[in-house]
Amino acid sequence: MTSSEKRSSKQSERTKNNFKEAFITLVHEKGFSHVSVTDIVKKADYNRTTFYLYYQDKYCLSDELKAQMYQQIKETSMNKYEKGKNVTTGTMHAGSFELTHFIYANQAFFNLYTIEDTIPSLHRDLPQAIYEVLKEHFQLVSVNQDRDINYDAHKLYMAHGTAGLLVDWIEKGYPISPNDMAERLIHILESFAKEFKVTSRG
Repeated sequence: MTSSEKRSSKQSERTKNNFKEAFITLVHEKGFSHVSVTDIVKKADYNRTTFYLYYQDKYCLSDELKAQMYQQIKETSMNKYEKGKNVTTGTMHAGSFELTHFIYANQAFFNLYTIEDTIPSLHRDLPQAIYEVLKEHFQLVSVNQDRDINYDAHKLYMAHGTAGLLVDWIEKGYPISPNDMAERLIHILESFAKEFKVTSRG
């Protein structure tokens, strides 16, 4: 990639991020169903022609935003772990769990979970991303070691429980710190799993 192509790519990403930030702000202000392309371009201080260079409509913008955050949720959940490593849950600490910090640092997006008229299907994404991380990258060892907890149903249960606690934290306005929230989730994980093995990296 040439230097001019790199500059063009960075400019495109910056423009798209500006549209996304404007869109998030507008969903907070008006609700998803009341946001128009005109609203977005006005808030982002661009014109409609620029918007249509990147997106067909607000649904395409919304889908890209969700996909971007979905991927970042998965990557953040894996940042601290190396393939083949065994991790004992009793040795985990707040720094072992980056997702709470990622959510706290991106409150504008995650606060969309508190809005009734929010982005369609948004509430499915957080538990599904956590479930895919558990399913694709971790082999769990139960506290009761003669019990296998690696079935899809177990991991789906853990993912929805974790997501539910995170959404509750968000809805209550982050009443405890990201570190404290991480510690709380780790404590709950300890009741299920003695340790886990990282079977692959994302």
